[in-house]
Amino acid sequence: MGLFSIFAGKKPEDHEERGDECLRNKAFGDARIEFEKALHKIETRFAEKKHLTDRIQEKLFSASESLAEEHIKNAEALAEAGDTAEAAEFCQLAMDLTKKEKTRQRITQAMQQIAEKSGEKQIPSREAESGQSRGASTDNRQGRDSLEPDMEDGNDEELFTVLLNALPHDTAEVYRQYGNSFARGYTALNRGDFDKAIEELSAAMEENKEESTLISLELATAYLHAENHGRARQLLESFIRQNPKEIRAYHLLCDIYWEAGEFVAASQLIESAPPEIRRSSFIELLDGETRFQAGDLEGARTVFNACIEENGADEIVLRSLAKTCEAAGDIEDARELYAQIMNHCTSCQAIIDPFIKRRYAELSFESGDISPKLLDLFFSLVQEDPDNRGVYYLHIGRIYEKLGEQEQAGRYLWLAGQLEEGS
Repeated sequence: MGLFSIFAGKKPEDHEERGDECLRNKAFGDARIEFEKALHKIETRFAEKKHLTDRIQEKLFSASESLAEEHIKNAEALAEAGDTAEAAEFCQLAMDLTKKEKTRQRITQAMQQIAEKSGEKQIPSREAESGQSRGASTDNRQGRDSLEPDMEDGNDEELFTVLLNALPHDTAEVYRQYGNSFARGYTALNRGDFDKAIEELSAAMEENKEESTLISLELATAYLHAENHGRARQLLESFIRQNPKEIRAYHLLCDIYWEAGEFVAASQLIESAPPEIRRSSFIELLDGETRFQAGDLEGARTVFNACIEENGADEIVLRSLAKTCEAAGDIEDARELYAQIMNHCTSCQAIIDPFIKRRYAELSFESGDISPKLLDLFFSLVQEDPDNRGVYYLHIGRIYEKLGEQEQAGRYLWLAGQLEEGS
C-alpha cells in the first residue's frame, strides 16, 4: 500500500488481524490486547465499523478463555512442583479471565487442592509470603501467555535481527548502534511486553543521551500501547522540536491528539511541518484524517481528492475517501470507490478485504441493486466472513423478498433469525 502503509496498524481490522495471528500462535494474552484495542478504536474513532464489534468480542472471549486454560495448566504444574503461592496466583488470574461456569468450578477445585497441599485452610498468596504486591507481575502475565526468554538466551537476539531486517537499511544500521538495552526494549515492544519495553528503552535513552537518536520514538510507542498517552505526548512533542523532518513522529502525535479530541492541535502540528515534508503524501493524508475526525467532511474530501490527483489512487487514501463519502451520505460515490479498490485488487490478483466487499455490497443494496451479481457477492461473503453470515443471510433474504421469491426469502430470513438468537 505504498507510502500510507504506516496507517495499517491503526484500523480496527488490523488489530483484529494481529489478534488472529496471536491466537494461531497461542499467544493468547497478546491476542486479548489486540482485540481490546480493536474494540476501543471502533468505539472512539470508527463508528462506521460497529458491525465488527460482535465478531471481535467473540474473539476476545475465546482468547480470554484460552488464556484462562493456560493459567490453570500452569497452576497445576506449579502446585505439583510445590510452588503453591505461584500456583494460587495463576488460579486467580484464570478466575479473573473466564466467564464459563464449568471453568470457574475447575479453578475453585484447583484452589482448594492447592490450599490442602500447602497445609493451609485458605489459599496461600504471594503477597503473604513476600509482602509484595501482585500488581506488576499480574499485569505482565495477562499481557503474555508465557514468560519470554531474556536477551542472553539467544532467542531475543535472533528476533532483534529479524525485526531489523524488516526496517529500511539506514534505520536498521542506526538501531544496531544503540546497544543491548535498546535491543531488549525493541524486542519487548514487538512482543507486546510494554512494561519491559519502557524499562529497557528508557535505559537505552539514558545510555545514548549524548547523541540525537530515534529511541524516543520507540519509547513513545511503548507508552502509547501501555495507555500512558501523557508521557508519549511529552516525548513526541520534544522529539519533533528537535527532529522536525521525521515523518513517523507526526503520525504518532496526531493519533494522540485525535484520541483526545484536540483537532486544532493536530492541524497546527501538520501546518508546522517543514515545507519539504508538508506537501508529502503522508502528511497530506494526516491532514485529511484530522479533518475527518473533526467532522469537517468537505475539507477531508477535498484533501483526499487532491492527494489522489497528485499521487495516484493508493488503497489507503481510497478507503479514507470512501468512508468520508459514507459519513457525508454520498452513497453512490462511496460505492464507486469501494468498487475501485476491489477492481484494483482483482487486477493485481490480491485478496480483497471482506470489509471492502461488505461495504460495497451493502451500499449497492441501499442503492436499490437486487441483481444476481449482488446475490453472488453476499453468498461469497458467507464463505469468506462466516462470523457475520447472519447479516449476509438477512440481506440475501431481503433481496429474494424484493424479487418476489418468498420461499427462498423465508429460508434465509429464518437462518438469519436463528443466528441472531444464538449470538
